Amino acid sequence: MMNNSKREFHQMFERTYGKIYLQNAEVFSDFFSELETYYKKGTVRLSDTMDTFFSILYQRMFTVINAQYTFDDKYLECVSDHMTEMKPFGDVPHKLGIQLRRSFVATRTFYKSLVKGADAANNLANLGVDEECYRESTKMRYCGACKAENGIGPCPTYCSNTMQTCYRYHTEFSTIWDNFVDAIDKVGDRLLGPYNIEVVVEPLNIKISEAIMNFQESGTEVSQKIYSKCGKPTTLTRPKRKADPKDSTDNPDMEIKVEQPKVQGKKKNKKVTEPVDNKSILEKIIGDIKQKIKDTKQFWLNLPYQYCNNLSLHSNKNDTSQCWNGTALGTYEKSLQKSNIGDSPILNAQVYTLQGLTDKLRKAFQGQEVEMVDDTEESLAGSGSGSGDGDFETGEEEEEEQSRDLDFNQGVENALPTSPSPGSTKAPEVVRVSSSANIHTMSLTRALIQYLLPMVLVWFGGAITNLL
Repeated sequence: MMNNSKREFHQMFERTYGKIYLQNAEVFSDFFSELETYYKKGTVRLSDTMDTFFSILYQRMFTVINAQYTFDDKYLECVSDHMTEMKPFGDVPHKLGIQLRRSFVATRTFYKSLVKGADAANNLANLGVDEECYRESTKMRYCGACKAENGIGPCPTYCSNTMQTCYRYHTEFSTIWDNFVDAIDKVGDRLLGPYNIEVVVEPLNIKISEAIMNFQESGTEVSQKIYSKCGKPTTLTRPKRKADPKDSTDNPDMEIKVEQPKVQGKKKNKKVTEPVDNKSILEKIIGDIKQKIKDTKQFWLNLPYQYCNNLSLHSNKNDTSQCWNGTALGTYEKSLQKSNIGDSPILNAQVYTLQGLTDKLRKAFQGQEVEMVDDTEESLAGSGSGSGDGDFETGEEEEEEQSRDLDFNQGVENALPTSPSPGSTKAPEVVRVSSSANIHTMSLTRALIQYLLPMVLVWFGGAITNLL
């Protein structure tokens, strides 16, 4: 997208302004480079970038309009000091600055938050199984078989209570994650509406040309005011320049006034037809991301129930009196005991990360400038080329070597999972059905990894990057 905008910018300005543009092309090239640097690294402030660009453009335009004079650095500094007062470009710098800042900040914050949010979810999978979970889950899954109750699975409530104890750190993360999801969704709405970066970047050539024409129209008046404030400049005599009126900088208005309306008409027609027919690729990707990440709301809260739904149990789901309750065959009537959360450095780090991202997303939603310097450039270098599953595959290989990570489903029949709706606050029902089919082993860590895969959105962030 940026490359297309630069190419169209160069073609239009070369055609419209000719040698004047080519002699000052580095001003515009540097401007585009600064925009790209912001998106890739976040090491520049867009407000400063806009101020610098229009300040330099103001100086260059002033010298072009007043080509009969010579100016030293001190005089040009005086010219710049009065730019805000003169407003040579009209309101274009102010409006364009707001549009660029909002769209670029929101797009970059959206992308970086997806990447870092996926990292936080991945890191949370590193929370290991403690001794208490090891004992209770073993008792829940195997003690019934040891007491001659072979084939009878644990009671649904017994299973969910046990797994809530095992996943107590993960469920504690639920509110923080849901707030993050809401913030991502709201910024996504902005990117599909007023902060749409394509709508801002595509007509950059038109808007900057409009600013230049504003200066051309008021050039004489602005120059006289500058003379009164900065002094009369030294006259430069260049008789040889008069021999080539086509290249003269004394009359650039001719080219601009002829070409500009023609280009504007072309752009206007393009913008009327394109959005009506279909959405852009970037809009489709953002819409897809919004839906996928909204589906992860209450994921952490429902994680224990998801695990129990996927256990291979083969007693009738409606017969709660014929299930293993931890001591015998019967009903399970114990309520969940509040377990001690304790301190977890891994959990604390992810909570801190998500809270920071949520705050930045809220600022981006409000159109504020967000400082988000890229400190993970190396790890993100290839983020656009895959689905993001690779990191979790490594985790699966490692978890097979952990002696404390149990296989709960080895040699047991298949199960039908029933998941709650994304917005539901009701605990999912644990479904137990009969089947003779064997399934892959489902350890606690592997279960967590399997459920996490839909949440890894690094690829989507990479897709956004590749389009810009």
